[in-house]
Amino acid sequence: MGYLHLLLAVTSLGMLGVLHKVADHRGCRPQAINLLLFLCASLLLGLAASIRSSPGTLLAVPGRVLAIGALCGMCAGLAILNFQHAVRFGKISTSWLLINLSMAVPTALSIFIYREQVTPKRALSMTLTVAALVLLWIDRRQEER
Repeated sequence: MGYLHLLLAVTSLGMLGVLHKVADHRGCRPQAINLLLFLCASLLLGLAASIRSSPGTLLAVPGRVLAIGALCGMCAGLAILNFQHAVRFGKISTSWLLINLSMAVPTALSIFIYREQVTPKRALSMTLTVAALVLLWIDRRQEER
């Protein structure tokens, strides 16, 4: 089941980038796209959570978890909105890679706040993230020359 979720996540993320570019070419307003994106995501997440657990469990979520979720959600909303504005002026590949690399912040918070264990696979993933950032920086420097 884990690989199915991974496949769905990767497919959704890829389609999200494609749909952003299509919406940009059609002249859609970034704010409207962002609102629709987060509204649909919230509804799907709420539906999935209510199917997997009882309603009483959902209402007993600690305030700290809700606060962190709300803060990360606002940051994600601002990041996507900025991505939608920036994609008009640059390459989608660079913009999309940067938005995906922004997942490093919640990952780091998860390690430091929740004391999540760093397995060898996760350590490799974090190392590859840093390598991707370095490659982006090198590519950008070469473009500027």
